[in-house]
Amino acid sequence: KLTSLYKEMTAHDQIRAMLDELMGTTRDGDSDKYRVRFDDPRVCKSFLLNCCPHDILASTRMDLGDCPNIHDLALRADYELAAKSKDYFYDIDAMEHLQSFIADCDRKTEVAKRRLKETQEELSEEANSKAEQIHALGEQIG
Repeated sequence: KLTSLYKEMTAHDQIRAMLDELMGTTRDGDSDKYRVRFDDPRVCKSFLLNCCPHDILASTRMDLGDCPNIHDLALRADYELAAKSKDYFYDIDAMEHLQSFIADCDRKTEVAKRRLKETQEELSEEANSKAEQIHALGEQIG
């Protein structure tokens, strides 16, 4: 995703984005430049900790699509700098997010298992009736 984003940018913008990613949004000393800070409720706390299920499961069977919250590498860099001096307890938010996701996956798995069991029962009943028909035809022929 990120490399395709860089391809659409000018060389100057690419370098600026890479510097933001490495050094954070306040690297130039103008903190008013970005209206969104890493502690904004719209920012994905799981992304700041590099464990957002929307990113982890991208292009898999469990793909969740794009995360509704903000994902910005520069904000992650800001968070990592700030987290060295203060604990924001975002790990708790991320854990709750992941636990709700796991519970949802478990629920979907149980539904799929139930459907599979019902399908297998139907197939085994159908297989038994076919076997009986074959046996009856064998007796008629033989």
